[in-house]
Amino acid sequence: MPFSAMDFRRLRPVLILAGLLSLGGALLLWNAGADIALHRMMRLDADGPWVRPTLWLTLFGGLKVMGPIALATAGWLGWRRRGRDALWLVLSVGSGRLAVEGIKLLVRRPRPPVTDHLDAVSSWSFPSSHSAGTMMTCLALALLAGGRWPAVGVALAAAGLVGWSRVALGVHWPSDVLAGWGFGLLWIGLWARQGGPMRSG
Repeated sequence: MPFSAMDFRRLRPVLILAGLLSLGGALLLWNAGADIALHRMMRLDADGPWVRPTLWLTLFGGLKVMGPIALATAGWLGWRRRGRDALWLVLSVGSGRLAVEGIKLLVRRPRPPVTDHLDAVSSWSFPSSHSAGTMMTCLALALLAGGRWPAVGVALAAAGLVGWSRVALGVHWPSDVLAGWGFGLLWIGLWARQGGPMRSG
């Protein structure tokens, strides 16, 4: 069921404002002492029992999982004759992921020391693509499901856990994750006006 006009008025400004606040917090935290201290405090012990479950959790937020979920949902929407929503999903999430990779190449922020890494990584650090990608994909799916607050809450929780996993595994600074969340919130908030689930009626 598409979003109603009331859903549009309630959620779109909230997503945009939350995204801007998160991005602002990331910039304030960037290279500050708190950023480094949080990184050290949140990183898991390499020999601890939580490393393996966290690696599975972080895998969920990667493109290899989020991408097929988005594409499968788009296919299902097309089968249900919701072609506009399917196109909205592919364009909003796809363009957002490309934008994140472009920002990484522009900013070129190094990751935390390689000795801290508990997961294999090769790209630049800012912003966290796992955090942004999970936020965008899960929020988009929540909106397409009707935009009820429980669905949005599940989307935010999923993005929150994946973002935490990136810091816990020592491969991102906390400010990277905060920026990833902020970008995802802002991007979907801005795309919400481009048809798809935000059209009334």
